[in-house]
Amino acid sequence: MQRFRVGPDAALTPVDGLLSRVTVSPITPSIASGVPVQAAIFRIAANGGFLRHPAGVPQILTVLSGSGEVAGGDGHFESVGEGDAVFWAAGEEHETKSVSGMTVLIVEGTGVVPFVSDQR
Repeated sequence: MQRFRVGPDAALTPVDGLLSRVTVSPITPSIASGVPVQAAIFRIAANGGFLRHPAGVPQILTVLSGSGEVAGGDGHFESVGEGDAVFWAAGEEHETKSVSGMTVLIVEGTGVVPFVSDQR
């Protein structure tokens, strides 16, 4: 077993024009390092988010706490909260924002697909 921190004390503040008021705690190395899937915890502060951009690879955003809004290719925002998950296909334009703040887990990679079940 290997143990490591992903709490707020282990978060990085990216210098990226795409993110506003967001810190990141990586769980895996980035896809740029050659791994097929990457995962990270993103903490979006109040009035923060991700500017509209295309998904480089398929990705799933899961809300762990808080609430916010997400939009896909059509630009229409929908409310999300704890326990909600959203899938964006590679190339799909998308955006995420939060007025009150939220913590999300993002998993992305070429083989990422959403779990679909009729038992939900």
